[in-house]
Formats: sequence, structure tokens, C-alpha cells
Amino acid sequence: MAGAAVPTPRFLADVYEAASECNKCSLCQATCPAYVVNPVEWETARGRIALIRDAMEGRLELRDIAEGPLSSCLTCDNCVAACAPRVPTGHIVSRARQELHAQEGYPWAQSFALRSVLPRPGALRALHSVARFTRRTGLYGLAVRTGLLSWLGTLGALAEQGGPPPDRTVYQMVGDLPAPAQPVRGSVAMLVCCLSNLTAPEATDATIRVLLASGYDVRVPQLGCSGLPARTLGDRDAMIEMAIKNSTAMSSLDVDAYIGDTASCTEHYREYASIAGDDRQVGARAREIAHHTALASDFLDRNGVRGDLGPLRWRVTIDEPCALPIDGPERGAMRRLLEQIPHLDVVPLNERAMCCGGAGTYFARQPERSEAILRRKFENIRASGAEIVVTENISCLLQLRAGAARYAPDVKVMHVMEVMLASLQGAERRRAVLAG
Repeated sequence: MAGAAVPTPRFLADVYEAASECNKCSLCQATCPAYVVNPVEWETARGRIALIRDAMEGRLELRDIAEGPLSSCLTCDNCVAACAPRVPTGHIVSRARQELHAQEGYPWAQSFALRSVLPRPGALRALHSVARFTRRTGLYGLAVRTGLLSWLGTLGALAEQGGPPPDRTVYQMVGDLPAPAQPVRGSVAMLVCCLSNLTAPEATDATIRVLLASGYDVRVPQLGCSGLPARTLGDRDAMIEMAIKNSTAMSSLDVDAYIGDTASCTEHYREYASIAGDDRQVGARAREIAHHTALASDFLDRNGVRGDLGPLRWRVTIDEPCALPIDGPERGAMRRLLEQIPHLDVVPLNERAMCCGGAGTYFARQPERSEAILRRKFENIRASGAEIVVTENISCLLQLRAGAARYAPDVKVMHVMEVMLASLQGAERRRAVLAG
């Protein structure tokens, strides 16, 4: 008996085959953070994929599923871990958002941010200067107390979650760094995340200092946004433009590796070959960046942290960013590093790889779902008995800090490299005392 004819998709032909591999087994239900707090079918990966496929085949329009099925997906790929055919739901949803915007147009404010602000280091520096001015003059505190930030939409939500703007960015802190420990093992470029630079530069500063202590010469190129927000929000042209700009900015660098301390951005840099690898001017550099980019914890896990690690009598648990490769060695790198610290008690966390609900601007665009996911995360954190939660992603860091303030004020949230630096500095102080 002849099989049914395979439909020809109207658009998104590049992901049609992958979308067709969903066998509707429902195993994605238990691993989807959006579904576990709102158990309706279209919140599951199989539900979203089915609707997107219906749009490809002409049974509905993408605009019909723009609110809900497309907008509420975290693109965290937690579902992929439970999926036998490994259907890349996050990628398919992102491509559907890109197609939707190609058909319907782009929101002007989003386009301005993605095309005029985030790609430009100068614009990001100006944004930090304005933010620092609001803190020093008391305007930031006034805006928080009066609820004025809520009137600024996503930008206001990011400003409130990020907390008071720091005095200095990572680029301004570079001048205070020590020389690399001798002998120098190699040179690396630090891929500074724009959000981390503006909200938690101390985390990236800690990463750089651990790399220096481990014998690496660290270069810090001035970069714009990696392009990840443009991908998740559906602006393909802006995503490509950011990849080209950053590849150009790093075109003259001669380093052994490119190191990121934000899991999601680092994974995005590792996709530069497919995003900008065909560009005639910087394609070769984009491919080289993709091939030699590594997350800081994985890089140091493979190459070793040099120097003595001092004891830390802390009880910590690890929240794994969902951006980490599902089957890659990166999943265990943080634990392997932390287990080298004397007396550090690393305790397990239930649903440690489940998204915390803070991906990108999700917490601002989907506040009720995000908060429900965050509450569930902190139920597990409190049950672990940990006094410190460790992660390696800026969105997770800010979301977990906001959650700790509301649900567990006695719990501190730290970047894994801040813990590693505390141990190295503790050992250094101990040597100074003994020598003294």
C-alpha cells in the first residue's frame, strides 16, 4: 500500500523534518518547566511542535499561535533531555518566531534595542553611564519605591531585577588585574556578556582572576551583545549582524581559546560558524571562534586550576543552567571544580537542570509563569539545606537572586567562579599569615 504523500511546508523547510520526528510520546511533559506549572497541552514540546507543523502545512497561521504556544516557550530545551529522537524544540520555536516577525513585522522598541543598542559597545557604555547616574542621584531608588520602573516595560524590569547599577563595568575593572601566574600556559579572550557587564561584573572579574591565577594571559576585547536575545526573540537579521560585528572585533586577536562565563551566550558563540561562517569578510574568524569557544568551568575542568585552593566551610548546591549541552562534559564541570575545594559541602538539588524561569527577558514577558517556575525552584533549594546556590549563567544568577530575596533571604546566590576565587584568595591569605 502506497504511503501518504509528504506535505510540502509553506515555510521553515529547514526545520520541517526535525519537527516531523516528534512521536507524541508525552515524555516532555515532566521536564518542561512551563508545563509543570501550567499543565495544558500546548505548553508541552509536542503541543508546540504540532501547532508549528500545522502552520507549516497551512492548517493555521503563525499569528494564531503567537500568544501562548510561541510566546510562553522558554527555549530552554529541558524537553530534549527526555526526547528519544531529540527534537530540537527550542530551535524550532526560535525559527517560528523569526518567521512570524518576517511575516508580521518587528515591534519597534525591540528592533531599536536589538539593532541600535545591543550590537554597539559604545551604546552599552552610554547605557551604563545613565544607569550609574540614576543610582548616584537616588533616582534609581526612587523609581523602585514608586513603581516607576514598571512603566518602562522590559527595560524597567531588567533594571529592577539587576539591582542598583554597579560603579564599574568589566572593561573598567581590567586595569586592576594582576599579571598571569608564571609560567604562562597560553592566552585566552574573555567573551564578556553584555548583561553581566551591566549587572554583575564581579562575576566576570572573578572568572578573569581565576584564569590569570591558573596561568592564562587574558585579553578582554570590547564586544557588543552576542546575538542570543535576537535569536530567541525572533530577529534573525539582528542575530547575524551581531555575530559579524563581534567576529570583526576579534579579527586581529591571536589567542588559544575564547572563554565565556555565561552558559547561554557561550553556547551561542559556539554557533557562530552556522550563523556567520559564510560571510565573505569574517566567515573564517566566525568559524574559528565557534570551534575554540569554551565555558570557563569546562575549560578549567579540562586544563586544571593552578594554585592552592583554600578551605571553604560552606554548604552549596548547584543549579545547572539549561543552556549547557545535554550530554556534554560541561554538565558536570562545576561540580568537579567545587569538589576540589577542601571542606566545601556540595549537596544535591532536586530538578537541578530544570529552568528557573529567568531565561533572557522571559521573567518580564511572562511574569506569572516565570514566578511559578521560580517558586518551584526555591522549594527544591530550601529542601536541599544549602546556604549558597551556585550557577554559571547571568540570567539564572539574576533570577535566583530575585527569588532568594523573596523566598529564601538566608540563601546567597553566587557564580561558580566567585566561589573558586574565594578559595584561591583564602589560600593566598593563609600563606601570607604563615609567612608573616
